[in-house]
Amino acid sequence: MEEFHSGRSRLERKRQEELRESEKMEQEKASREFADAPRESGRSASQRYLDEPSRRSRAHEAAPEKASNAKRLQSGAGTIVRSGTRLISLALNRFSQRRASRSGRTKEPVREAGSEQRLKKQPVPKKKRRFKSKLIGFLLLVVIAAIIFGSQPFTFLLIGSDARPGESLRGSRSDSLSVMQFVPLSRTIQLTSIPRDTYTPIDCENGKKDKITHAFAYGGEDCTTSAVSGLLDQEIDSKIVISFDSFIGLIDEIGGVDLVSTGTFSEQDASGKANQYSFQKGKEYHMDGAMALAYSRHRKTDTDVARANRQSEVIQAVATHLMKPTGWSSIPGANRYMKEEMNLDVSFRQMMSAGLSLALFSEREHFEVEGVSERMNGIFYDFPKEKELKELRAKLDTTFYGTLKND
Repeated sequence: MEEFHSGRSRLERKRQEELRESEKMEQEKASREFADAPRESGRSASQRYLDEPSRRSRAHEAAPEKASNAKRLQSGAGTIVRSGTRLISLALNRFSQRRASRSGRTKEPVREAGSEQRLKKQPVPKKKRRFKSKLIGFLLLVVIAAIIFGSQPFTFLLIGSDARPGESLRGSRSDSLSVMQFVPLSRTIQLTSIPRDTYTPIDCENGKKDKITHAFAYGGEDCTTSAVSGLLDQEIDSKIVISFDSFIGLIDEIGGVDLVSTGTFSEQDASGKANQYSFQKGKEYHMDGAMALAYSRHRKTDTDVARANRQSEVIQAVATHLMKPTGWSSIPGANRYMKEEMNLDVSFRQMMSAGLSLALFSEREHFEVEGVSERMNGIFYDFPKEKELKELRAKLDTTFYGTLKND
């Protein structure tokens, strides 16, 4: 124990000596600094030396505060580093998604619930709306213009020549005369038959009255057209001349027509052989050209009105066949045939008027120029009844707007 205390006293003495030496060295250093440094106003070097321990103590006290500030700076730097890392990873993910989308290997992004519904409710851009509205308006204008263009009445004259197969039309007479009037706005097709012996003025014969059938022999289709126009007080827009040969050729050109017979009778063929064709009322027939001609020209057991009705049935059957999808391929050939062989002269507007009337399932009305058969100078004529003829002219009259006045 004495040795321990003696060793401890020696250590304490040694530390005291080291402290005294260090204080002595500091005093000498302070004296040197005092001798070398300029004097400050109001304070001496000794005062600064005396204040030095207090400064050291304050610095020692401020050390924990500096350490806390350093920790704060370190934590802030860590936050900044983590945020930067996240931003960089997000940027890299977006860049990879863009590259994948360009290469066509992107996966459809997961949409939140209700996002699809919100996308559906997004308004259409104004430019697309304007384009659609303009397109719809343009189409409506086209439809309206087409309806107006094709809604004007169209009067069509059918002249059936009595020229036999192989005979020339020149010098022949009109075997049948029918006027078809198409009125689209009234949804009406009116067929007026004119008996061949109707007594009326013939313009190409200086207004001389004669049977209207002779007009074709005097001046052909033009003379017949003017005679019909004067009789009915109607302007004829177009015409067609049908002979036995051309009638048969037209029906064969389109592959025949389907008809239900409205009467029971027998009829000769185009060459004059009797009873070559038989028809039974209510029975449907697929008729070629020769059979359709025999059906439409029969008159011995019927009247001119009945024959005109059958001719109208054949014409309607031709139109119905051409309007079916299976008959569309026959339209160019039929049109070419009628222009070349039947002197058809129909404008595009007139074709639209007739087609519009047929497409609207227009009501069909049949009229006839009524007359009284009397003998004059040994020849029978059909003298038109003035009252009935006046009423017929009124029925065929149309308004400025293209509708029938009698509707």
